[in-house]
Amino acid sequence: MDNGKHNPRCETAQQHRCRCNECGGSQHGVQGWLDQASHDHQFRQRKREHFESRLIWTKHSPPRLEHSRGNQEISTDLARVDIADWLAVPPPVGPEHGEPYPSPVQQVTALAEVMTRGAWPEIATELNRAAADATSVKRELTNHGWCDLFIGLVRAIEVTRHGFNSIPDKVKSMILGSALQANRPHVTEAVVGLIVDKVWQGFQAAAFGAVPLLDLISNEEALRALRILAVFICPAPAQHAAVHQHALKPLGEDVTKILTDQTKTRLAELFADWRPDGDAQQPK
Repeated sequence: MDNGKHNPRCETAQQHRCRCNECGGSQHGVQGWLDQASHDHQFRQRKREHFESRLIWTKHSPPRLEHSRGNQEISTDLARVDIADWLAVPPPVGPEHGEPYPSPVQQVTALAEVMTRGAWPEIATELNRAAADATSVKRELTNHGWCDLFIGLVRAIEVTRHGFNSIPDKVKSMILGSALQANRPHVTEAVVGLIVDKVWQGFQAAAFGAVPLLDLISNEEALRALRILAVFICPAPAQHAAVHQHALKPLGEDVTKILTDQTKTRLAELFADWRPDGDAQQPK
């Protein structure tokens, strides 16, 4: 019986799809993108140049990005390289007495550890015991189940700065109301409840040592870390409107300048919700 093991290649996957039924997509891509931050700048620059070499341009003068699904996927991958670059910045020093303070990459890593890798084995065990078709549940969770979960957390925390005990119920409602939920018939209300409760327990456990939970969830750092995790774990941000609306776009507007101006310009050219006029075009 599967107790939460998975193909380790899922952790470093960069294809815009997830087929890891063993981890239900809970670890898709996350460690691979976090690992990018541990490499030197030249390594990430080579990754950036690789993606940029695959962009397709029109023959206009001056050339413009062709409005295609491929370009949309590449532009979101370039955004993820930007995030890795930002995470690679040396840790800040605490405001008082120069005390150590968790860096952004430590914050994202801590959330990923307890909310995905740490939570999944127990979730898998309970699904195997309680779900009529646990294999189908896990397969359907790879269809943006985890990024929907993290986006739900972001949106719930944004509107619930107090009364944090109500956040799990809000997240469950958002996942069940997701536009993608119709394609996950085996991910029932009971399954969503199980997963959200386990992940929320992990979130509470990730209070970063001495930082109280209430301070954490009222701090923009927590929302930023959850948005980054949503972008990293999403198999295809270009096709998941909630991710580029509620994670990528806020990261692009972040005062810490996480995304480069070039990336933001490309995203605005390729995604209607990044443009003030909302001028939508259909990708080829």
